[in-house]
Amino acid sequence: MKKTNKLKLLFQALVLAGITGMAVLGLMSFGVRTVYADFWEQLGTNQNRGTSSIKQSFLYGSFYHHSSAKLKNILSGDKAAVAQDLLKYTKEVVNSEAFAQEYEKFRTSAKPTPPEPAKTEAVIRQKFIDDAQKGVDNLEKLLKTMTDPASQKSLKDGLAQTKDMLKDVQDPNSEMIKMAVAGEQNNFKYRNDQYEASLKTWQEEYPAGVKPMIKARLQKLLDITKDVDFGAQLTERDGKKYFVKKEYEAKPADWKKAFRAGKEVTTTVQAFARQWLQELP
Repeated sequence: MKKTNKLKLLFQALVLAGITGMAVLGLMSFGVRTVYADFWEQLGTNQNRGTSSIKQSFLYGSFYHHSSAKLKNILSGDKAAVAQDLLKYTKEVVNSEAFAQEYEKFRTSAKPTPPEPAKTEAVIRQKFIDDAQKGVDNLEKLLKTMTDPASQKSLKDGLAQTKDMLKDVQDPNSEMIKMAVAGEQNNFKYRNDQYEASLKTWQEEYPAGVKPMIKARLQKLLDITKDVDFGAQLTERDGKKYFVKKEYEAKPADWKKAFRAGKEVTTTVQAFARQWLQELP
């Protein structure tokens, strides 16, 4: 693999986040800026954009990064040490009060909206009555303009049917209204079940308080990277590389990204995540 691609994968691994659990990875800490003074520039980004990538990774539960042609200029150096510095900066950003407030706003905005209540029988009946009465009025007006006998007969038949419908929906025991009410109740149940499922997912992905969210992201990181086979064999077909073992091809995208990032970086991230989890209440 070319050096540029390796470096790009390293950077991507260091900002993985979200649903797949790669949320602990970020950019470089303040403490090493003097050592890597031009690090941000070499990544083709800046501190503000880098910090934004970290925040979005945690908030949206997905992978954000800024790719750059300048990655080829970065010296390989000690990848584990660089990863450690990047992780420290990520922790600093995510543990800030500003981020906690930002998370609460985002969590509230992401909360599913409950469905509108089911329409009552009275509302449903009135809608049927209004529609049927409108149909009667329109057909009566149109009938007055018709001179052709065949057209008149057709309209009269339609008018009679519509009047029968109007009479039926006005009946307290109308079967049509009963069916419509049952349909509305079933539809509401479906909408409410969907809402309950969405609410459960929301509560899991965005728990109350920023610390539970951080814990969830860290744990997902450990879960998804626990069984990465860094010695897995690859084969090449049509210019693309594939795992020799077919079951590895079915692994989640972030499992594969951890594989490409390499054992050195991934184990550094895992150790950092475990330590961070121990510090959280």
